[in-house]
Amino acid sequence: MILTIIIFFIAIISAFGMLLVRDWKLRTKRVVIDENTEIFKPQLSFKYFEKIFLFLAKHVIQSVVLFIVKVWYLIATKTKIWFQNKLPKIHNFFRKETNGTDSRKISFIQRAVIESKIKIKKVKDKIKKEHEDKIETPVETPVSEETNEVDKIL
Repeated sequence: MILTIIIFFIAIISAFGMLLVRDWKLRTKRVVIDENTEIFKPQLSFKYFEKIFLFLAKHVIQSVVLFIVKVWYLIATKTKIWFQNKLPKIHNFFRKETNGTDSRKISFIQRAVIESKIKIKKVKDKIKKEHEDKIETPVETPVSEETNEVDKIL
């Protein structure tokens, strides 16, 4: 809003300046006016000034926005580090607590990975038992124990 007002005042001042310069040229008779020509074209048109001011405004707005974002991230990271180091009680108060994983939030692939890890662990335990006891027949674990353990984790 303030930037728009500033651009407006700059445009008004530049237009007034162009009119003053033109008036000065006419009063000092530095410009010859042909009464035959009806169309009067100034050397610098308002369209040209409009293009320049829009171009400058675009770059000014971009630089201001980038500067504000940069300062915002710097302030956010500095305050976060300051709270962590200087005020741990306040940091712990605002910290999000995670009470395990919610089974509704775990995706299908994550569940499959967790179940695979459990099954791999069971197979490793079974192989260790076989080699320790030197039993050649495979020891089978009941299916209900596997599903109970998976349900406990999920």
